[in-house]
Amino acid sequence: SVLQQAGRNPSQKTVNKYWTSQTTTLNFDDFCAILKKEKPVTKTELLEAFRKIDTDNTGYILHNELYKILTTRGEKMTWDEVSAITKHADFNCSGKLDYNKFCDLYMTTSEQCCKTAREKLEVNSRLKQQQFGNQAEISSEGITLPVSKPSPRISTKTD
Repeated sequence: SVLQQAGRNPSQKTVNKYWTSQTTTLNFDDFCAILKKEKPVTKTELLEAFRKIDTDNTGYILHNELYKILTTRGEKMTWDEVSAITKHADFNCSGKLDYNKFCDLYMTTSEQCCKTAREKLEVNSRLKQQQFGNQAEISSEGITLPVSKPSPRISTKTD
């Protein structure tokens, strides 16, 4: 959930990469290191994925096609989750998803979430006064991210 609030959309496989059965906690430095590694999706990447589905190059995907893909492949969504997407993204009530407009909506929503998160961090004076890591680096989203080593509280398996 926290990664999603930071504009990422991790799969369960990605989450499992950072949170193993031996992980007990993650600190802020750990979280920032994960954010650096897991970049947010770009509009170009989203459009490429939709174009693979849109074999006729119409710019649209039928809701039924989207239901089938999102409920049977990868991180399977429920019918209700897909319905929520299509309800908000059927811009012309045609039963088709205009994926160019959907990508615009997705990117705008993601940017708004990141902006809100930054504003909350800036308002919270307690967070502003804390020192996280040894050095700071400005991310592409304009958030100051610490540069540090991962927390020693995360134990990993060694082979």
